[in-house]
Amino acid sequence: MSKLLIDVFVPGNGKTYEFQIDSKVAVYAAVKQIIGSIIEVENETLFIDIENAVLSDINASKRLEPGLSLQAQGVKSGHKMILL
Repeated sequence: MSKLLIDVFVPGNGKTYEFQIDSKVAVYAAVKQIIGSIIEVENETLFIDIENAVLSDINASKRLEPGLSLQAQGVKSGHKMILL
């Protein structure tokens, strides 16, 4: 299992979070995992709609496709993401 270390910026609260995540996981599953962790850290005070959340790779300037893996879309350790 290859892990990626990525930073995820959430404009909703203006914070950036660091995640270690499996490179072969589909973006949809990664988003669910990321949102769950953020909600836990923020004591459930932040609402992010999982069904409509969009994860974009700032380094590649592209929106990630939910059904494809992070690795298949060129995401590498150190990349910065934005979660909308």
